Amino acid sequence: MATACGESFTIIVTEKGDLWSCGRGEFGQLGLGSDACQQLPALIENTVDIFGNEAVVMVAAGRKHAACVTAKGTLWTWGGGAFGKLGHGDDMKRQRPTRLGKERYGRLPAIMVTCGNDHTLVLTAAGLVWSCGCGAYGRLGHGDEENKWALTLVVFEQFKGNRILIVAAGGNHSVALGSEGMVWTWGWGRYGQLGHNEDKNRFVPTMLLFMQVKSSNKVDAVLVAAGMFHTVALTSTGDLWVWGRGHNGQLGLGNESDSLAPRLVTAQQWFGGSPILTVACGYMHTLAVTKNGTLWSFGIGSYGELGHNDVHSRLVPTRIAAKNFRNTKIVCVSAGFAHSAAVTEEGVLYTWGKGKSWNEGFEAEAESPGGLGHVDGLSKLVPTSIHPHLLQQARVGRCHELSLLHALAFVMGNHVRLGRAQKIAGAEDGRRKSQCMQNKATSVADTGKDCEYVMMPGELVKRVVETCVSWPEGPAGELEGLVRLLGGGLLKAGGDSS
Repeated sequence: MATACGESFTIIVTEKGDLWSCGRGEFGQLGLGSDACQQLPALIENTVDIFGNEAVVMVAAGRKHAACVTAKGTLWTWGGGAFGKLGHGDDMKRQRPTRLGKERYGRLPAIMVTCGNDHTLVLTAAGLVWSCGCGAYGRLGHGDEENKWALTLVVFEQFKGNRILIVAAGGNHSVALGSEGMVWTWGWGRYGQLGHNEDKNRFVPTMLLFMQVKSSNKVDAVLVAAGMFHTVALTSTGDLWVWGRGHNGQLGLGNESDSLAPRLVTAQQWFGGSPILTVACGYMHTLAVTKNGTLWSFGIGSYGELGHNDVHSRLVPTRIAAKNFRNTKIVCVSAGFAHSAAVTEEGVLYTWGKGKSWNEGFEAEAESPGGLGHVDGLSKLVPTSIHPHLLQQARVGRCHELSLLHALAFVMGNHVRLGRAQKIAGAEDGRRKSQCMQNKATSVADTGKDCEYVMMPGELVKRVVETCVSWPEGPAGELEGLVRLLGGGLLKAGGDSS
């Protein structure tokens, strides 16, 4: 995604497609070429030797490893290699992002990658799912519990001919979303995280039958996410279905009971009535972003990962105060084992939760940096911004929109009739004057004229759109759910940026 939170480390994608990282690094999971920890964000150099000068579109983080996909559909993995989860055919760790050739996943572009505790899922442009790593509990979807040291295709027939659009790797289970809005799950089912109204493991992808909502109409999911023991699906109506372990309230149902089958959390009941655009699951907490750009959290809060200025859990969705984000809209989020991250529509990154030690008044911990990326290294009980200078003034995320004034200035600088600099007949100083300023009444000939913006040439309109919006390249930008995860939900849904 735009950011990925692992276990005490964070990977960040900037608008230009560069990668930064901070936090624990003992397995090479920071991609910086060593096992050293890194308190402040450090740039993973985008050189020919690493990414071949390709811009990164999205990133994923597991417990001790990470992966990314570039604009040309190339896949890269790094960090701990136990069980073969990096897909290179061995269990060696990689301290730098290491390329996996397309021949390893069907010679088609990779669109998405997601990392669990000890396994990795890859989605290709054909809608096929590949997996590698630890096979315990059937999380790889190959009908057994064998480890896979290289990416292996999950049999297409398991998805009943549906093209897969989104994949999510939980702690020990996996989830896939199909083109018809249906969800498949497989792997560990101890707490009901597979959603099949039982606690059994599944060794192959099994379609999940959603509960009906006051009618016989099926529920269409547009996004899925998975935590350590729980799973969520976001519907086209902006509601959440949740299932799995609820011990700390991460299901948002008002209790701590597990749910073996999906249960509905509606936007009308929670989230201020605003539809949900995107969601993220951490170890035992959940984050949700609404269409109006507000951020809500629920679940365990032992390290402040919920962002409510305390260490208490929340059993229902609770809004994080907008003032913590300087009243700007949130576009995407990421949740780790004990910390969280959010990106605003302006490309500013906020992190909170477990650092290397507690704030004053709490017991200090002699640990490595917690992945928050702040100068003081302390834990944060509320969202705290990463100062842009720590990222060389780069904006975070691949999806951004210029302000209305910037867009207007661009248009007026490129269109003769809207103000491109040139002397105008009848104007002493060369500046355009309205009829009102010239003490003239609007002429009959001008009445009913089309708006000048409507009359702009198509090529100029295209240039305005391309200049005013930063969008991920390649097929990733065509999938609604993935665009939401990348932070383009407000733009895609027609959010008001003015």
